[in-house]
Amino acid sequence: MANEMIDRRRNDMFDAMNDWFGFPKNFFDDNEISDMMQSDVTENDKEYTVKIDMPGLKKDEIKLNYSNNVLTVSSNRKTIKDLNNEKDNVIHQERSEGHVSRSYRFPNVVANKIHAKYDNGVLTINLPKQTADSNNSSIQID
Repeated sequence: MANEMIDRRRNDMFDAMNDWFGFPKNFFDDNEISDMMQSDVTENDKEYTVKIDMPGLKKDEIKLNYSNNVLTVSSNRKTIKDLNNEKDNVIHQERSEGHVSRSYRFPNVVANKIHAKYDNGVLTINLPKQTADSNNSSIQID
């Protein structure tokens, strides 16, 4: 019991220190776009699947590229236009503009069969894996 209390107190102390040392970064980093691309990656025998949260973006603002076994997802957010109101003064702003990009390494993907879908702020990308059939480069001689 006493050990549990000491451990709990030690953990609470380190948690408080982590919060304190994280304070400057969290306080001054008001760029929400840096936290925007949280992702989940899954794999099965046939494909890789990547799901990326990209809320507030339009489909045509998202760029995808697969080259040299690397999938790159990027976007640019333009100026937030609804703040450009001459009658109102902005007193707090968290939505921002800027560029965001993430890269993922996926070997053995059939590049011309990659499929992406954007729905409700979530980008889902399916990357089919190469099979023995799709990697067959043999040429028959007549």
